[in-house]
Amino acid sequence: MASQTNQQTAPGGHRAAPRPPAPHKSRWRTVLGRYPTGITIITSVDGSGRPIGMVVGTFTSVSEDPPLVGFLPKTTSRTYAGIRRAGRFRASVLGAEHESLCRDFFAAAPEDRFAGDAWEFDAHGVPRLRSAVAWFDATVHDVLPAGDHVMVLGAVDDLGLGPRTDEAPLVFLNGGYGSFAPPVTGVDLAELGARLRLAAGVGDIVQGLARDLDVECALSTVVRDQVVVLTAADNRLPYVGTCFPFAAPMDPGFAAWCEPELHRTWVEDARRLTGPVDVHLLEDTIALVREQGYAISFGHTMSEHFGGLADEARGGRDAAAGRSALARLWERMASGYAAYCRDPRPQAHAHTLQVPVFGPDRHVAFELVVGGFGPGAGVERFRSILSAALDRAAQITELTGGTPPAGYVPQLP
Repeated sequence: MASQTNQQTAPGGHRAAPRPPAPHKSRWRTVLGRYPTGITIITSVDGSGRPIGMVVGTFTSVSEDPPLVGFLPKTTSRTYAGIRRAGRFRASVLGAEHESLCRDFFAAAPEDRFAGDAWEFDAHGVPRLRSAVAWFDATVHDVLPAGDHVMVLGAVDDLGLGPRTDEAPLVFLNGGYGSFAPPVTGVDLAELGARLRLAAGVGDIVQGLARDLDVECALSTVVRDQVVVLTAADNRLPYVGTCFPFAAPMDPGFAAWCEPELHRTWVEDARRLTGPVDVHLLEDTIALVREQGYAISFGHTMSEHFGGLADEARGGRDAAAGRSALARLWERMASGYAAYCRDPRPQAHAHTLQVPVFGPDRHVAFELVVGGFGPGAGVERFRSILSAALDRAAQITELTGGTPPAGYVPQLP
């Protein structure tokens, strides 16, 4: 008697290859978790004309001629059932700045997802995100079975780009949100050389500020994704030449006025080094920096500011120490910011000051870092240091041909 197998006879009398067993769900998800996907909100209306929507990571282009797009919802999805009945949908591709919106949309009750002015509606009442990176309006062309999912094919009626053409897309990888950043191959030597020449011309200003106020001073910049200390006034600590990744929460004074692409690098390098990033904390911190016109450090000294992450930049055995240093800075930032919210006096919390120096494009070009005065310096002492640092930064901005952005008005305590 022949043994039983799961083989079947293929056309022509040949045995078909054995069908492999289905992988365990946890392994399936673990392996697929290494594949990055874009994040898109698919919207339509239900049978009563009310807006409905779902977050998907399966939206994809299918055909150029004719133009077709598709996404793969679960067969049990109520939103999919509504989309199929309506016969049309709109796809709003999310950008890197939409992480909070995505989380809120996913967590909200269906009837609350489209409140506010972030959405616009077509003649059928179907919403679309106004600030989407890209969007597609489509009519349901076909629905194909796909296991416990279906593939919804949409014939594209209209499409377009969002208001910010420079914004990177939001992606999902290994259970977390992130964004795409162009690959960086190291420091651009020509650009670094140009900034070194500029820094050499203003070294006396940095040294004069340190001497007049008995503080530590340094001038740093960001080249690609690296912070580089160009000049310093305190020879007791070897700041000059220190180089480390431009990663949150370090250097919010630079991140607050840099180009959008470099700001994304700041966030993504933090994710790369430490994992999850508290986006809300970063948004609050950057808003505070822009309001005040300068940044204060929460919980780390100037030595930690410039030296704590240098180990990560060297790699090898020091990389773990560098990641640990950054994780500690995150913890101190969170607790320091909470303390500041309870008592919003910068002089009571600041270990260092970070004052922007602007370039001709109105983005920050350098950062004047002042430390060595410690928290609790007293309001008069803190005010005199901050006022002098702002004056020197404005002087360097003018000498290097820079211009502050519109509306930049630093606030003294």
